[in-house]
Formats: sequence, structure tokens, C-alpha cells
Amino acid sequence: MNTLAYFPRLVAPLVLCLGLGISSGDVSAQKTYRWVDEQGQVHYTDQPPPSTAKKTEVKNYNPGGADNTPGFAVRKAAENFPVVLYSSNDCGDLCASARDLLKKRGIPFSERKISTQEDFAAYREQFGTPEEVPAVTIGRLTRKGFESESWNRMLDDAGYPSMAIPGPATPPAPTTPAPAAAPAPPAAQ
Repeated sequence: MNTLAYFPRLVAPLVLCLGLGISSGDVSAQKTYRWVDEQGQVHYTDQPPPSTAKKTEVKNYNPGGADNTPGFAVRKAAENFPVVLYSSNDCGDLCASARDLLKKRGIPFSERKISTQEDFAAYREQFGTPEEVPAVTIGRLTRKGFESESWNRMLDDAGYPSMAIPGPATPPAPTTPAPAAAPAPPAAQ
């Protein structure tokens, strides 16, 4: 048998197995060990240290590491362009769709329910008339009515990622009531 003809059939499965082993190693490397040997040298490994190790620390990491935490882009956009959703008790499916869009993108937001005359006055000051919910402010930008394409474009322009980062969910900002109207000055006598 010609060994050169047999060589590709032998090497191809070996290369495939090595490739799979390397790529799966990244996913399974979830622990890092820090340990000190007898001479006082510090070692970092992905394998458990020998029994002669003087001090051992184990760190558990999720596959993907830092990519699983809310990113800098979200924090920076939320700082510069906070998102406030305006809704009402009878808004229904449109407000639910607006909420779902923000949650799907992992965007922290607060929600203001419009229900009192003071709420309506604050809304008119922000958006003008007629009153239409859902409405959103993204920083100083405002939009009345829900239209996913325009909301997504505004969020993109503000620097929010186009989809939620996998991992722990970013809790939404607490719901805050609409600012109350300023009290009327006392009547002059």
C-alpha cells in the first residue's frame, strides 16, 4: 500500500478532531486556577493545581466573559440619552409593543403613565397637542405614536445597541410619575 495515498485519509480526521477540540475548548474553559508553588511563584492555569500547591483560588467565568454584561455602549447611551416611555391605562397593544421593543433591545427606560390633569399638562409641555400615546423621549428627542422603524432609528442614533446583550438582563430604570405641575402662587390680597 502506498503510504502517501493513505496519508490524507489519516490526516483529515485528525485535523477535524483537533479543530473541534480547539473550538470547544473556548466554551468549556470556565474555571481559572491561581495557585502558589513551593518556591512562592504564582501560577494561573485552567487545570487544577498539584496537591503541593500552597494557596489556591478558583475563579468561575461564563463562556463569552465580558460580552455577557451590559456593555459600555448601553451605559453611555443611557447616561447621555435616557429613555422615557409615556403611556396610559387604555393604551393597549401599542404601548405593549413599544415596551417590548425597548426590552428586546435591552434598553433601560422609565415609564410615565398619563392619567391626571397634571400629567396631561406635563405631556403637552413636552410633546404639544394632540395627546398621543405611546410617546417616547430619547434624551431631548421626542416621538409621538409608535412606529418601530422610527423608534429603532432614534435609538440607533443615540448609540444604543440594536439588540440585547445576552446574559444577565439589564433591569429597567424605576417607573417614575410624570412631574407634578407647579403649585399656583398665593393670591395677592
